[in-house]
Amino acid sequence: MTDEHLIGNQVLEYIADLLDIPPSHYELAIKRYKSLGEWLHRPESCVAEYDPEVFAQGSFRYGTVIRPLLGGEEYDLDLVSQLALSKECVSQARLKELVGVEIKGYASAHNMNEPAHEGNRCWRLDYADDVSFHMDILPAVPDDDAFKHTLVTLGIPWDYARHAIAVTDRRHPGYEQIQPDWLRSNPRGYAGWFEGRMADVASQRVERLVQAGMYASVDDVPVFAWKTPLQRSIQVLKRHRDVMFRNARSLRPISMIITTLSAHAYQGEPNLWDALMGILDRMPGFVRDQAPRVPNPVNPAEDFADKWAEDQRLEDSFWQWHAQARVDLRRIVMAHTANQLEQAMQAAYSIKPDSEFLRGIFPADRLPAKPAIVSAPAVIKAPPRPWGIGD
Repeated sequence: MTDEHLIGNQVLEYIADLLDIPPSHYELAIKRYKSLGEWLHRPESCVAEYDPEVFAQGSFRYGTVIRPLLGGEEYDLDLVSQLALSKECVSQARLKELVGVEIKGYASAHNMNEPAHEGNRCWRLDYADDVSFHMDILPAVPDDDAFKHTLVTLGIPWDYARHAIAVTDRRHPGYEQIQPDWLRSNPRGYAGWFEGRMADVASQRVERLVQAGMYASVDDVPVFAWKTPLQRSIQVLKRHRDVMFRNARSLRPISMIITTLSAHAYQGEPNLWDALMGILDRMPGFVRDQAPRVPNPVNPAEDFADKWAEDQRLEDSFWQWHAQARVDLRRIVMAHTANQLEQAMQAAYSIKPDSEFLRGIFPADRLPAKPAIVSAPAVIKAPPRPWGIGD
């Protein structure tokens, strides 16, 4: 790598390390959703006969969680509660009610500070302890085989298509009736596709973890431990977005758009700088001119950017964020002094590097007079106009 690449990679790895959550947080998330699954399977459960499954989706599933930008923010753990029922015998409302009875019981039995809260699609549980989580539990049933085979005809591999599910939404016009028209999703299929985009690089890292004795076998290594350049690129990009739209959260680009486009654009680069620059260079090529603008790779009819058609500012904000992310990365590698680098990192990522890190980048005569420390996120003013949409 050139000196520029070496510096860029050092800085990005340092940023990603600070953004990443400790393994204990992932392990706690796993413990909590397994506990919920055990609750649903207990003999007294009103859904035990329907073979309930609870599994994670979203950033905890992909290993792309980042620390909250602001103090007091919670980690969002997205789960699916899937029952072995058919859309031919249950309505969305009845499924939501069945799962809700058990979620409410779980909240009461575990002495949570607040009762379970019902949203349009999910049930929410709030934890109040050292690691603040809220769990959003989405009731679901397997989608019908006809739809799964339709996905295959559209080019989706069966190994992904077979995981398609139908989910509840009380805003749906057929919510109260038994009918086949439900909203569709496929978090397991998406996770399989996402992992496939980094499989080659991940396999090398997984082997090293096993050889180092950190895990007993390849199968024991969780996805969050892979720490591939793709996962870390997404973490860096999400933090840049959070800082840029700090005072306009309702308009920030959503994580599923960033994650999907990044995974499409990633070409197996083995280091973080090359991966991130390549992702930003190639990302625009995966935004379609017509709907679906950013299709779900395991369900082409679903558009992650569907809200762009409702509010032009949302699309504008995405492109403005994309352009600014490239500018801010270049500003980091073009820094000639420790002060310039410090300012660039704080402005773009709300991270202040410590003096030990800066000594590894710059000679002593180019260091700041006073040592810097890693601090809480600085207050970053909003950009001059509103940006992207919330997660």
